[in-house]
Amino acid sequence: MIKNFSSLYLNKNQFLIFLMGISSGIPLYLILSTLFIWLTRENIDISTIGLFALTQIPWTIKFLWAPFIDNFKIPILYKIVGHRKSWLFVIQFFLIFSILLLGFSDPVQNIELTAFFALLVSFFSASQDIVIDSYRIEILDDSSQGAGAAVTQFGYRIGGILAGAGSLYLKYYFAWNTVFMIVGFIIFFLGLSIFFLTIKKDHLSKNRNEKNLLKPFYEFLFRHSAIKVFLILIFIFSFKFGDVIAGVMANPFYVKIGFSNIEIANASKVFGVLMTIIGVFLGGYLVNKLGIIYALIISGFFQVLSNLLYVLLNLVGPDISYLYLTVAGENLSGGLGSAAFVAYLSALCNKNYTGTQYALLSSIMGLARTILSSPSGYLVESFGWTNFFILSTFLGIPAILVLLWMKKNFHLEMQKSKK
Repeated sequence: MIKNFSSLYLNKNQFLIFLMGISSGIPLYLILSTLFIWLTRENIDISTIGLFALTQIPWTIKFLWAPFIDNFKIPILYKIVGHRKSWLFVIQFFLIFSILLLGFSDPVQNIELTAFFALLVSFFSASQDIVIDSYRIEILDDSSQGAGAAVTQFGYRIGGILAGAGSLYLKYYFAWNTVFMIVGFIIFFLGLSIFFLTIKKDHLSKNRNEKNLLKPFYEFLFRHSAIKVFLILIFIFSFKFGDVIAGVMANPFYVKIGFSNIEIANASKVFGVLMTIIGVFLGGYLVNKLGIIYALIISGFFQVLSNLLYVLLNLVGPDISYLYLTVAGENLSGGLGSAAFVAYLSALCNKNYTGTQYALLSSIMGLARTILSSPSGYLVESFGWTNFFILSTFLGIPAILVLLWMKKNFHLEMQKSKK
């Protein structure tokens, strides 16, 4: 078992995927978590904070410019470092710059400008994800995709610790603009790792020579029957819906019921991320042993039930032990589901069109995280915290029903792991 684990996870490709996962996780957690705490501490009203979920729209529509990144060669840089690395270099430059702009904005004096800079961070972060996801899928064979998904999520969550807990710890000593500046420097140093990447020439060359930018979309649609495409898209859209709509309001909820920044950092951003990492590797293990579909079913049930822990915490109040219990349940189940879900999306992609197809599929899930979760602040104001979290629990059930139907009626190769 140890030898099998070592061959799956302890190699150069997985290490590079891990580093890129960190770089991918930092800006997302900065927008999803740290920004929301900052706004709550500045006494921005909860409905406006909920609307800030819309600044994540670029992650939802990144498939629109993914074909351009897949096909367009950056002059000069392409010849020096190659296709993927040249794009990653340029994107990370603008990502760091936009993080600095966000940090030096003032949400009290000009909330619109803060929202615009947050949108810029999201755009360049989503563009970075296109490159990173393409590279991960292209360099791993099918049997390693589950492990690659787990390593991606592991790095992603480490990035979450740096952007989440790290930012809150730093805020104890520095102003917000200094905190965001430090986060930008972390991404800069991570960016140096791109020069250790190697190019997978066969898949990349096909993408560069592709004249029809719509072909990746056509290929996916016509590879499956209409009913199968419809149910795949419905499942992708709804699988994390209940989880993310609760997650959008989690940090404002912790602040409102009386926890300090340091308590939130210790529980949610450190302990929580560690629980997520455990969940991620459990998810990767389930994918490898039971197959993607069974792993999705198991994690889906845990995701639905974990939202009820928020209800319990709201009834008990600011009790630190119940905070840790809530964070443990939510993050463990979330990590479990994320690993299985990333493996599922990866398995659906044709390796000739990884950037575009993975961006398309992950963007569909992003709709739940952005547009549909944006009224969450209004829902809290209208129904209260308890009823809001109960509603989020029920929103996770439809995806499980679709998945069970797909399991019974679709003969998917990914129902069983490859031996």
